[in-house]
Amino acid sequence: MKIVFHGACRTVTGSLHEVQIGGRRIVLDCGLFQGPRALARQINTKFDFDPKTVEMVLLSHGHMDHVGNLPNLVKQGFKGKIYCTKATAALSALMLMDSAKIQEEDAAYLNQKTQRSWQGKIEPLYTQEDAQKTIGLFAPLEYAQPRDFGGFTVELHEAGHVLGSAAIRIVETASGRSLVFTGDVGRPDAPILEDPIPFTQANAVISECTYGGRKHGPVADVPKAMARIIGETAARGGILMIPAFALGRTQTMVQQINELRSQGKIPAKLRVFVDSPLATRLTEVFRTYENLWDDETRAMFEPFDEEFLTYTASVQESMKLNQMSGPLVIIASSGMCEGGRILHHLKHHLRDARCTVLLAGYQGAGTLGRKIHDRLPEVPILGDMIPLRCHVEQIDGLSAHADGEELVNYTRPLKGAKVYLVHGEIEAAEAHRKALGAAGFGSVTIAERGQTVEV
Repeated sequence: MKIVFHGACRTVTGSLHEVQIGGRRIVLDCGLFQGPRALARQINTKFDFDPKTVEMVLLSHGHMDHVGNLPNLVKQGFKGKIYCTKATAALSALMLMDSAKIQEEDAAYLNQKTQRSWQGKIEPLYTQEDAQKTIGLFAPLEYAQPRDFGGFTVELHEAGHVLGSAAIRIVETASGRSLVFTGDVGRPDAPILEDPIPFTQANAVISECTYGGRKHGPVADVPKAMARIIGETAARGGILMIPAFALGRTQTMVQQINELRSQGKIPAKLRVFVDSPLATRLTEVFRTYENLWDDETRAMFEPFDEEFLTYTASVQESMKLNQMSGPLVIIASSGMCEGGRILHHLKHHLRDARCTVLLAGYQGAGTLGRKIHDRLPEVPILGDMIPLRCHVEQIDGLSAHADGEELVNYTRPLKGAKVYLVHGEIEAAEAHRKALGAAGFGSVTIAERGQTVEV
C-alpha cells in the first residue's frame, strides 16, 4: 500500500490524497484549494494523476476544502463511486450545486467586463451540469460497518467535526496493513454532534493538524460568553453580526442561541435572522439526520426553529435587515467575511459603536475577518474603507476542529503508527509534530505535495 500526497500539504485547503493498493487507485477527499485567484485556478484545474484511472473516492465530510473539486474530477473523466456517509452526501450535494452556480456566475461577470487584464474567455472551473453528474456518483457507507471491496476493506468512524463527518480506515486484505485518514477531527463535548470515535489500530495515519500547538477555550464556557455578548449588545440597542460558515457553524450558533433563550439567559423576544439561503437548505439536512445529534440536542424541542428566529430567502429580505434597528442578531455567510451577505451588514454597521461583530472561528491571514479581528481603524468592504467603531468579540470554544492537545489525545491509541501531518500551516504542523513526539510517537512527518510513502 502506498500514499501519494496531492493537497492540503503545509496548508489548510485542498485536501487530496491518493492511496495505491495492488495497482488500484483510491482518492481520499477532493477539495478546492482556496487562495489567490490565479494560483487557485492553476492548482484546482490540473490533477497530478489521470482522473480516469481512479477507482473510487472516499470522503471525510462535506466542507468545500474536502469536496469542492469533485465536479472537476468528474469533468475530467472520473466515473467511479464516491463513498461517504448519507449525511455527507446530502450536505455535499447542496454545497456543490451552490459552488457550481457561483463558478458560472463569476465567469459570466468577468466575461462581460470591457476592461480586463486577461485575454480570451473565462470558463467556470465546473458547471451545475458537472455537479449534477457528481451527485449521481455518491454511494453510502455506514459508521463502524467495514465494507469489503475485494483486496481491501473500508471502515468509517464518527469524527465529530460536522454532521456526517468521518475518519476513514483502509485495510489491505493480503498484508493486513492499514491506513487511517482522520479527515478533520472535532472537539469532545461540542454542540449538536456526537464525540469523535478514534480508531485503535493502524500502521500509518494521515492526520490533520489545523490547530497544532494551540489550545481552545473550554466548550463549557461558550454559553456564558455568548449570553454576555448578546446581552451587552441588546442593552446598547445594537445589532450583533455573526459571520458563520453555512455548514456547521451556522447550525451551532442557532442551537446555542435557542438554548440560551429557553434558559432565560438572553432576551426572550430577541429577533434572530439567518441570512443565508444555503445555510437554510443545509439546516434542513440537519433536521433530517436527527439520529446523528448528541443527546443534549435531541432533548431540545426544536433546536433549529423558534418563534423569533427567521430564515431569510430573497435578496430583498436581506436588504430589509439593514433598515431595521436593534437589538437583533444576524447570522450570515461567510465565516471569514470574504464574501456573501455578511459583507453588506458589516458595511452598514461597523461604524456603529452600539453594534458587535462576533468572530466564532479561525480568521485566515489577509481576510477581512482577520482585519476585523486585529481591530484595524478601518477595513475595506465592497470597494470602500469603512471605519471600525463597533465592538469585536471572539469565541474560540466553538471551533469545529480539535485543538492541539485534543488531537494528540485522539491519535494516542495509534502511537505505534507512522504519522503524516496534513491540513495545517507549517507553524501548526511543526508544533504538532513536537507534541506527538513528546507523547511517544516515534515517526512523525510533515507531508509534502508529491511525496510518496509506503505503508
